[in-house]
Amino acid sequence: KKMKKIFALSILLLAFASCQKDNAVKVPEDDVAFVTINNFATKSQIGTDAVLKWSKDDKLAIFGDADYNASEFVFRSGDGYTTAAFGGQKPQGEEFIVCHPSTTRCDGITLRGIIDTKVSHKMPFQTLGSLPMWGKTKDLSKVSLNGVCGILKLDIKGSVKLQSILLNAGRPISGEFLCTIEDGLFAMIGGANIVYMETAGVEVVPSEATSFYFVLPPGEYESMKVNLTDTEGEVSYLTLEDVFVIEAGVFTSVSLNL
Repeated sequence: KKMKKIFALSILLLAFASCQKDNAVKVPEDDVAFVTINNFATKSQIGTDAVLKWSKDDKLAIFGDADYNASEFVFRSGDGYTTAAFGGQKPQGEEFIVCHPSTTRCDGITLRGIIDTKVSHKMPFQTLGSLPMWGKTKDLSKVSLNGVCGILKLDIKGSVKLQSILLNAGRPISGEFLCTIEDGLFAMIGGANIVYMETAGVEVVPSEATSFYFVLPPGEYESMKVNLTDTEGEVSYLTLEDVFVIEAGVFTSVSLNL
């Protein structure tokens, strides 16, 4: 009797294990998107250090036109190139909105994202950080992204070791924004009048300009304030006298001599 019970129990355990295996959750394989950066146009020759490239920390949000629920796609390959592969679960729909960074949201009519208030100096300027970009496609194997904002290339000449740079436009230039998909109408939603960059002792020399890159909302800028703090804690309060225009997907160079 005891042997019969043990045998019956063994059969039940085997049946249970087989059932568990059959009912195990199958993790779907990632869909892959191949995404190319449409590198920003330039209003003047700014050199190859401003070519934008993907890095392994980049992530995308992809929205399908069935419901516009975000699907996060993470970096797979292409570090240091303008085209990279990203993997994730393809959203529902026939047409897709692809956004960088992955925190961007889309309802099919507008994009909602963030321009960082605090940034770090990168040299050369190649990695994207949180630069807002988007693209529309029916084929995730062929995606091109365009800039939502523009980039100010601030060229500084002088003799100083810079600890930080603060830009003040007198109106919101960082924080949350909305941008319409069809016509590119852009608006800040509150936010801060400043962008602050940590430069960690970068040496500026009089013979050759040192470049610092800031993501800014599209629009005209006049009398922008620039506060430069050196490694000794001394602050120089300056103003960009020239009026300049920031355009979506465009580098704009402005010079500042100390």
